[in-house]
Amino acid sequence: MEKRILVIEDYSSVSNCSLTAALPILSALGSYPVGLPTAVLSTQTAGIKGYTFVDLCDNMLPSYKHWKKLGIKFDCVYVGFLGSQKIIDSTEQILKQEKKAGTLIAIDPAMAENGKLYALFDEEYKNRIIDLCKKYADIVMPNFTEGKMLADISIDLEPNEQNARMILNILKHKGYPSVLLSGVIHRGGQGGGLLSKAGRITFAYDKHFDHNIHGAGDIFSSVFIGRLMQRASGENAMKSAVKFVKDCIEVSLKDKADLRYGLLIEKLLANIKEY
Repeated sequence: MEKRILVIEDYSSVSNCSLTAALPILSALGSYPVGLPTAVLSTQTAGIKGYTFVDLCDNMLPSYKHWKKLGIKFDCVYVGFLGSQKIIDSTEQILKQEKKAGTLIAIDPAMAENGKLYALFDEEYKNRIIDLCKKYADIVMPNFTEGKMLADISIDLEPNEQNARMILNILKHKGYPSVLLSGVIHRGGQGGGLLSKAGRITFAYDKHFDHNIHGAGDIFSSVFIGRLMQRASGENAMKSAVKFVKDCIEVSLKDKADLRYGLLIEKLLANIKEY
């Protein structure tokens, strides 16, 4: 039976990121994704000027309540980029109900990278996202910068495996049951992630690319969640996500794709179940 996944994040019409990445990936992996867009944008926002933005927060709870009246149930809630305090409020109301129902909740903090918060966010927003993760996440999926923030580390750290393990150990003691940490650079020039679950840390690495690639984290998290819904182990789901992202980067670079619009996932979706 297909697993039904509620995906809460923005929809950028041109760019393989957020919902435009999550929905096709989860579908191709055999799940039934239900998108709940927080906003609709003409494109993603990094390095692109003049994009349009329509806030859909007022539609979030009415949509969710309609699904509940129809008797629709979710096996997983996957939360990504939210964007405002009001959207966090609506998302939290949904998570409260789904947590009571025993639904698996996976949260990508989606608030920072390269050592700092995204320009549109402040400390109050960061603290709200951390609170959301602490209260509701069965799995939290930060990049290295976000992992530091969840661990309350303010000093600069190299994104290496030693520091990643330190972050994961701190998050374990803070009560996070499972953490998938991405953006880790391994000695020898490889990149990938580490997974902490039930006190055990595993890792997966592949080729590292020195490029600013928008949407890679969304693809990584979506493959991970999709493989978990196929009953893969966390470790195998992580390995699949690392390899799929690596192959997407390679084919996108080979085709000279404009990386502002994300990776060419369409080239590999037909074979994604083989990862």
